[in-house]
Amino acid sequence: MLGPRIPKWAVGRSSGRSWTRGGFTIAREDLRIVVFPERSGSVREWRWQDRHRLWLSIASAAAALLVSAVVFLLVTAYQDILATTHLRTALAASAKVQVENRILRAQLAQARTENTRALNQVNAMAADIRHVERALGMRFNASDAGLGNILSRLDLLHQQLPAVLAKAAQREIYLAHRPDMLPVAGPITSWYGWRPNPFTHAGSEFHPGLDIAVPMYTPVVSVGAGVVTYAGWKPGGYGYYVQVDNGYGVSSFVSHNAAVLVHVGQRVKRGQEIALSGSTGRSTGPHVYFGILVDGASTNPWPFIHDSPAGLH
Repeated sequence: MLGPRIPKWAVGRSSGRSWTRGGFTIAREDLRIVVFPERSGSVREWRWQDRHRLWLSIASAAAALLVSAVVFLLVTAYQDILATTHLRTALAASAKVQVENRILRAQLAQARTENTRALNQVNAMAADIRHVERALGMRFNASDAGLGNILSRLDLLHQQLPAVLAKAAQREIYLAHRPDMLPVAGPITSWYGWRPNPFTHAGSEFHPGLDIAVPMYTPVVSVGAGVVTYAGWKPGGYGYYVQVDNGYGVSSFVSHNAAVLVHVGQRVKRGQEIALSGSTGRSTGPHVYFGILVDGASTNPWPFIHDSPAGLH
């Protein structure tokens, strides 16, 4: 059977040497806090000599709690500062990554544009090479237009450069000698082929050249480079006549001139003045009779002409 309930704690003061409360006597110089368990366990007791020491202990405990709280707050604040610093660092790194990504995207777009431009240049280069090969009579079997193929073809052209240059020089000489222009600028009044007789107006006759109407004493030029093989009066109705051997079996001539400006054996250039127009020989008025001979036989001059002067009708 349990005895009477004992209070958990008891604290007392005395105004004299001692005092009694609840059946316990406590000396004046002793200040105690006693904790009694309700059922079992040991009794705990804290004892002070006087009240000043009690308040000192309480103040020490409070100071310790305050210091602990301050330390806790400082540690928490420091951790928050570290977390904020890490967050700011992460945000700065993220912003830097975004800027670098934008730069990389811009560089990628520029690289794609340059790649497209380079591909177009490669294709244009391939077309130019095909044009050169076709012009020089060369062929390349590969049909790939890639850069490696182009470099191979350029290397082949470089290896064959001496032959290519020689062939190009020959072609340039041929083009300089080829009679591909009219000797004067003016309207064509009579074409190559059959025409009515301009003198009798009865029947027809074959006209082996072109008649170009121009005023008297108009400068007449050589239609191609070559050597003068005839310069002077020519019977048969030609009047003053100049013939130039343009090479490659082709000769050109102009007749009915008023004057001859070159001599036999003289080398002339394309566009060089060789005569002055007139109406000598079998002629109905001032004009230039222009003709071309291939291996000595008259031929139509028109297919040779690809750069006709203005005023041609």
